[in-house]
Amino acid sequence: LLRGSERAVPAELLVTALLEVTVLDFAYGTLQVLFGISMAVDRGECLALVGTNGAGKSTLLRVISGLERPTAGRITLDGRDISGVGAERLVRRGVVMVPGGRAVFGDLSVADNLEVAGRSAGLRGRKWRERREVALGSFPGLTTCLERPAAALSGGQQQQVALAKALMLDPTLLLIDELSLGLAPVVVEGLVASVRTMKQAGVTVVLVEQSLAIAAAVCDRAIFLEKGEVRFEGKVSDLLERDDIARAVFFGG
Repeated sequence: LLRGSERAVPAELLVTALLEVTVLDFAYGTLQVLFGISMAVDRGECLALVGTNGAGKSTLLRVISGLERPTAGRITLDGRDISGVGAERLVRRGVVMVPGGRAVFGDLSVADNLEVAGRSAGLRGRKWRERREVALGSFPGLTTCLERPAAALSGGQQQQVALAKALMLDPTLLLIDELSLGLAPVVVEGLVASVRTMKQAGVTVVLVEQSLAIAAAVCDRAIFLEKGEVRFEGKVSDLLERDDIARAVFFGG
């Protein structure tokens, strides 16, 4: 890919997709983090973003979700340009992000976490109740701890609350940063099953994940980022056969 205004748009991105990112740059002040990122995500697909620490994976999610503004390039959602549109507006268009770590309000009860999520999207009355029913139906274990502070829950339960909050927003495009971070394998299995169910329900997912095994369990395709650039894009099965990438993910280079 070329730099600046001379950079070419890859031919494969001319195919209609739910999300398209085209020659995207991003910098924190004078420090450039993303360099000419291009990718397309089809409706109903699950795409994994993998790479070394500091590769720009989480930053890319923040730019797509509207939490950061790109310094160059273009982002479209269902054919409409959303480059630089703020997160609060994108949430109402169905772009929802689950940030890394414990994305809950720890001092609030589980019920209040869901309430805040629904109200932030402007849900009221019947619509709010319907979305709450969907969220709790996806994570029925939360119904027994609705009045407990989120901070008092286990790490896996907190991640369930975070995903339930995302479902309150009725996502079309769900961006998940580090689904498995710090969690036991048996807990991660349940979360993976939940993400699969969301995908089967038609939610498009972009998942930042350090574990190649988890990426393979959930996602159709993968993109490998290194130093803010795309180094691999293709089927997860093909990625798993790349020993050089596996070493980079596990050992940092």
